[in-house]
Amino acid sequence: MGYATFEKLSNAQISKHIRRVATDTKAVFITGHAKTQMRKRRINVSLVYECLRTGSVLRSPEPNLKLDTLECRMERYTAGRNCCVIAALCDEDPDIVCVTVFFSS
Repeated sequence: MGYATFEKLSNAQISKHIRRVATDTKAVFITGHAKTQMRKRRINVSLVYECLRTGSVLRSPEPNLKLDTLECRMERYTAGRNCCVIAALCDEDPDIVCVTVFFSS
C-alpha cells in the first residue's frame, strides 16, 4: 500500500482524478463514520457525490501513516454552505474512500 503516485501530483491534478473517479458511484466507498456524520449533520449522499464530482482540493493533502493513504479535502460551496469531504487515496486501490463529511465556515 502507499500513495507515492498521488504525493507527486498538484492539488489541481488530484482534484481532477477524484472528479473522474467519482463519476462512477460504485467507485466511491462511504465509511461508517462518514455515514454517521452525514446523518448527524443532515448531509445527504447526493451532496457528497456533488462535492466529489465538482469540488476542488484547496488545501495540501495529508498522509495518513496508520492506513498508508493520502487524505484530501474536497470542498464545494453549495446550498449556501461550504461542504467538505475527506477522500482517501491509495496507489493500489483505484477507488475513493470517503472518510468523513462536514460543513466548514
